[in-house]
Amino acid sequence: MTGRLRVNEFMIITSGGIPLFHYSPHETRKLDSLLSGFLSAISSFATEFGERSVQSLSFEGSEILYQTESEALFIFLVESGAPERVLRAVLRDLSHRFLTRYGRELKKDIHVEDAFEDFGQEVKRSFSFYEGILLVTSSLSSFVVPRLDQLAFDAASDSMGLLDQFHRDFGGFGNRILESIDGKISIYEMSQTLGFEAEQISEVIEYLTIWGVVGISKMCPVLQEEDARFDIYLDLVGLPSKDNQILNRAKPLCTGSKSVVEVSEKIGVTAEKLFEVLGRLGNAVSWKLVEVTVAQDQ
Repeated sequence: MTGRLRVNEFMIITSGGIPLFHYSPHETRKLDSLLSGFLSAISSFATEFGERSVQSLSFEGSEILYQTESEALFIFLVESGAPERVLRAVLRDLSHRFLTRYGRELKKDIHVEDAFEDFGQEVKRSFSFYEGILLVTSSLSSFVVPRLDQLAFDAASDSMGLLDQFHRDFGGFGNRILESIDGKISIYEMSQTLGFEAEQISEVIEYLTIWGVVGISKMCPVLQEEDARFDIYLDLVGLPSKDNQILNRAKPLCTGSKSVVEVSEKIGVTAEKLFEVLGRLGNAVSWKLVEVTVAQDQ
C-alpha cells in the first residue's frame, strides 16, 4: 500500500534515456518496462527538454507525472486518484534537490546508476515529510488562518517556477484566493467573502503549504474576564437566549488554549454556530493564533 501521496515509483533518466536513479516503496520497477514506450509517447520529445512545467500522461493504464530539467527527466508513476497538484510540487522539489546535489555528475559523459543510489534516503525523508503535511492539512477545519511567507513564495517562484505552476493548476480562481491570504482571516471567512466552497480554498492552501510558502494557524478564542462591564456589553449586544446559553457554556473554555473547533465539540454545537456567536461580541473576544506544524494535529 502506498501512502497519501500514492507514488508507486520515482525514476530519473537522462535525455538519452539512460537510467540514473530509481526508488519505489515496494521495490517494484514497472517503469523499466514502460520506459521506451513512454519516451516515444511524449510528443516532440526533443522540445520537452527545456519545458519546466510538470506534465501528466496516462500511458498503458498507468498515471505518469514527469518534468524535464537540465537534460534530465524526473518521473513519478502514481496510483489512480493520486493528488496530482500536490505531487507536482513534490516532483519539483525532488528534482531541485537532485540537481543541487548531483549537478556536476550529470555533466559527465558516462553515468553510473550506483553513483546516485544514496539519494534514496533523501527521497524517503521527503516522502515522509510531505505525507505528514497531508495528514495534518487534511484534518484541519476551515477555522484556520493561512499566512503567506512572501520571501519564500518569491524564492520558490524564481528557483522552481511556483507562480507559473500555480497559474496552470488553479488559474484566476487560485489568484483570488492567493490575494486574500493576509494572515488575519480564516478559510471560513474567505469562503464567505469570495463565494467559494471552503473545500476549494482548503485545496489551494494545502497546495501552497506543500510548497512551503504558507503557514497555518488554529483560531483559539479568548474572552475578556467576566465583570460588570462585560455584562452591560452583553445587554447592549442583545444576544438571543439560545446564543446566550451557548456563550455561557463556552466561556470557561475560551482561554486561548483550545481552538474554536475544540470548544464547539466540547459544548455540542457546530463550529460555525460558535464562531457566529463569538463574532457578535466584537472586541470582547480576541483570537490567539496557534501555528500548526507537521507534528501537530487539530
